[in-house]
Amino acid sequence: MMSSSSGTYSGSNGHMCTYETCVMRTSLTVDNFGRRFLGCSRYKVGPKCPFFQWIDNPTCVRGNEAAHFVQQKMDLLRSELQLAHERERAATQVAAKATQMAEIAQDRAAKATERERKFRASSVQAKEIAVRALEQERKCRIALMLSWFFFYFGYVVFVF
Repeated sequence: MMSSSSGTYSGSNGHMCTYETCVMRTSLTVDNFGRRFLGCSRYKVGPKCPFFQWIDNPTCVRGNEAAHFVQQKMDLLRSELQLAHERERAATQVAAKATQMAEIAQDRAAKATERERKFRASSVQAKEIAVRALEQERKCRIALMLSWFFFYFGYVVFVF
């Protein structure tokens, strides 16, 4: 497992690569932990040349022993990071679901408010229609009474 560069070297410095740019990298393997080397800039991204050159001397015995612990720590941190990503993903899904449910609740509340508004409007219309009907009924009763009165009065006057 290797890490990325901290510098770039060209053929003019004596570091030749088929693609004319060498990249300094740091080894993270247990046997060569922390040891710098020059390699092709296209490492892990497509066609590359075989150029490789160590910059640092081999790692000492104590460094190799420490590398094992560092590698364990890195593995632990990677697994914790993966767990954190999974928790974040789960939390994001829960938040998205909660947002969706809140939007649905808002939509339902808006529809209920609209139904209530329409009901109130139709209730007002029904009351207005009832008032007009009562007024019409009152006028019809008056007209009926007057027609009876005139009929009776006309009959009495005509007969007598």
